[in-house]
Amino acid sequence: MRWSLVLLVTIGVVMVLVLIVGGLRLESAASTERFIKKWFRNDNGTLATYIVDGDVVDNDLVKGREALAETIGLWMEYALEKKDRDLFDESYTLLQQYFLQEDGHIPWKLTESGDYHVHTNALVDDLRIVSGLYRAYEIWGVEGYRQAGDQIGRYLDNCCKNGSIFADFYERKHNYVSDTITLSYIEPQSLMALRTREVLETESVTNTLDLLKNAPQENGFYPKSYHITLAHYEFEEQVNMIDQGLVVFYQSLLGNQSEEYHQFIKQEMDRHGRVYGVYNRLTKEPAVNYESPAVYGILIWYSLEIGDASLAKDLYERMVRFKNKNPISRYAGGYTVDSTGNTHIFDNLVPLLAEVKLLQQAKQ
Repeated sequence: MRWSLVLLVTIGVVMVLVLIVGGLRLESAASTERFIKKWFRNDNGTLATYIVDGDVVDNDLVKGREALAETIGLWMEYALEKKDRDLFDESYTLLQQYFLQEDGHIPWKLTESGDYHVHTNALVDDLRIVSGLYRAYEIWGVEGYRQAGDQIGRYLDNCCKNGSIFADFYERKHNYVSDTITLSYIEPQSLMALRTREVLETESVTNTLDLLKNAPQENGFYPKSYHITLAHYEFEEQVNMIDQGLVVFYQSLLGNQSEEYHQFIKQEMDRHGRVYGVYNRLTKEPAVNYESPAVYGILIWYSLEIGDASLAKDLYERMVRFKNKNPISRYAGGYTVDSTGNTHIFDNLVPLLAEVKLLQQAKQ
């Protein structure tokens, strides 16, 4: 693919790299990386969930400067995409120092100071971290990465299964395992890697992946979850597009493609020039009037995986409308920073990953 670099000199010594790829202007992901490092770093190096501290708990039961296992997994993935060994090792050190317990348990969130008061893991976070550790081992050959991945995998195999199916979480204080598996939690590459390394039992991995592969669609949308003990899929009336985007992305990694969902996203971009955050499952009409840069980021991952470069371009152009592109702004590079100077790290990390994936593909 033809590409060229254009160097733009702005005020003072501020420079922004722009990559032209088949007519698509891709800003340097470095501005968002700098934004995250500047505004989300806690004193101990962990990455906070919000810029602004506070006691208000959001819908995911997270507040202020608490740090998530989800975040460290995404940050690892970003470091791997750009082949940044130093950045990955920073995350690995934080994982070892604050998150990873001796038995392989990873609490899904920490306080700002690095303590944890929850005794629950999250399967999706653990699998993303395992994937990062194994990929890093393949690239740099550090045995500690592989050992940590195996350690987490053994914990999942021992604790995070309901029967022969992996479940959303395990609460170890009360020895309780979830009776559901959210489909967007089933990250296939990590499960298959753990099976290949014989850390996880083949039966459990196969059964869990089959739930993803064989998931039915209603009106083009996938179920939210599968109830393990009742043995049925569960749909939601209001469809969250982050969940749906992850499910179709994971399906594409398995070689499956939902043409109905693909056409729906293309039609939304053609009809509205945007994809909303939530849709009514029956009518396929938007249920909210907001958009999310994280939704666009995940849909870019998906579009790249299925080879639809045109859709990825359209999604990218809409996504970066939510990015602060003013090089002299204190929030330069940040996505969806509101009037109080606040934003969620997920809405920055996912678009950051989408940008770097686009850049990496352009170099191939």
